[in-house]
Amino acid sequence: MFQLVLSQWQTQRSRWLAPALLWLAIVLLVVIVGLPVLAILLYALFPHINEWSLAEPFSALLPTLADGQLLSATVNSLRLSAAVTLLSCLLALPLAYQRNRMSDRSGRWWDALLMVPFLIPPYIGSMAWMQLLQVKGFSEQLLGFNLAPYLYSFPGIVSVMALHLFPMIYFAASNALRVVGHRYGDVARVFGAQPWQIFSRIYLPLVLPSLVSSCLIVFILSIEEFGTPEILGNRFGFHVIVTAIHDKFSDWPIDLPGASVLSLILIAIALAAYLLQRYISERFSANLDQQVVNPPPPRRSLLARTLTQLLFFMVAMLAVVLPLLSICLSALMNTLSGGLHWRNLSLQPLLRLFDGDGDAWAAISTSLSLALMAACCTVLIALLVAFAVVRLRARATVLLDFLSILPNAIPGMAIAVGLILTWNQRFWPLTPYNSSLILLLAYVCLMLPYPIRMLSAALRQLPRSLDDAAYISGASELTVICRILAPLLAPVALAAGFIVFAISTRELVSSIMLAPPGVETVATYVFHQFDQGSINAGMAMSLVTILVSGSIIVCGQHLQGRVRP
Repeated sequence: MFQLVLSQWQTQRSRWLAPALLWLAIVLLVVIVGLPVLAILLYALFPHINEWSLAEPFSALLPTLADGQLLSATVNSLRLSAAVTLLSCLLALPLAYQRNRMSDRSGRWWDALLMVPFLIPPYIGSMAWMQLLQVKGFSEQLLGFNLAPYLYSFPGIVSVMALHLFPMIYFAASNALRVVGHRYGDVARVFGAQPWQIFSRIYLPLVLPSLVSSCLIVFILSIEEFGTPEILGNRFGFHVIVTAIHDKFSDWPIDLPGASVLSLILIAIALAAYLLQRYISERFSANLDQQVVNPPPPRRSLLARTLTQLLFFMVAMLAVVLPLLSICLSALMNTLSGGLHWRNLSLQPLLRLFDGDGDAWAAISTSLSLALMAACCTVLIALLVAFAVVRLRARATVLLDFLSILPNAIPGMAIAVGLILTWNQRFWPLTPYNSSLILLLAYVCLMLPYPIRMLSAALRQLPRSLDDAAYISGASELTVICRILAPLLAPVALAAGFIVFAISTRELVSSIMLAPPGVETVATYVFHQFDQGSINAGMAMSLVTILVSGSIIVCGQHLQGRVRP
């Protein structure tokens, strides 16, 4: 009798616990992701919505859309993103093609080297190029010339951004070409086809879906980039939508409705590109995934191998060596006025960062603590969301899945604006705004898709029979999550936490927009030091950031690669 009552109680508990977990996940994502997006939409349509009034609808929308500066910023954003995508593609395609014609041993070294641009935040890379090419920069001190007119121009911004983003297309195209193999090219070569014909008429059409998908990702990243247009574009009056949104908040009077309209336009452009990328990826990826990988590439002449190595060397010099060299030299200079000389180089700028009484140490400790909390929160929420999406069969999981990928399609600037519009209101009895919690909320919102994607993929590889066996033994969904799935997913969760931690420590846009008075993160410290002329202090912090975040990301990727659920 007791066993029957216990079984009935466990069954009833399971009936309400599963929906409770599902709705808890939905509520969390609505608060973290949904409310900021909804706030942007409502403010753009009803500028007095914070007063609970629908008066003067569209009064901010129409004047903002009619503003000539908005049209100019939108056109600049689109042509900048298109140009960066095109140049990235032109850089990546020849490299990817040649990568698959060289030995794996040689290619792995170049692959590792071309991963380095991902470790350098774009705003730090832009500062490095300024130090290198500006008037009286390193190039002028060492070689007697500068490229300041080129750097502070539209082609200069495009070049700097493309050198940072082209590895994304390179790795996508290289993997696609590796899957296609060499048999089609070998057959064409037997029939007398030239190398350019083999590439343009055989390989390019086969890898086109992966290429277009990666190009759209580069387009999205370019249109939401704030650091490079702000640092380089301001020098010659080049404004994009992201910098225009920042100006709405930094110039008095603050224009919240105008910022929401600009954010809505930015979201629309990025969301359209993201949905197109998702469609292409899901629609055409199977065509390549079902192919069989061919044997190693055929032997090549010494001249061909030398030219290939020279091509990789030149690109690596521009994308990796020169920016890192500029960062290191700037970080080790005692004073900029002392010039590039051995006597002006020391470790003192780096040591000053760890002075317990300095602003730099406060920024480091703030960033590390926020990044650690963001990593813990995102992993816990991601575990709950992944369980709800993968394991619970309910219609509401469609909404959950949509909210979980939405931050991927929304630029960071728009998320920051949405958080301001959501939480900077008088009707909230308690609000995270104007405290460090708003930064934590922003980091969680921005980083949430990474652990959700990783944990969902890992959870799909775990058989449902594990859950069923636990349910038969009387376990609830919460017990299954905590005592069965969580230990099995712990390595993946740890890897995701590493990646979230590393990226959060260098997040710029949300930190600049949301940091309360007296609170400074690593990113805002670098940005403000550079703005105030303390280049060596900012670059010293940049070097530490790159080393720390790079090491953590490598650890996370290594750990993820060893996981076999």
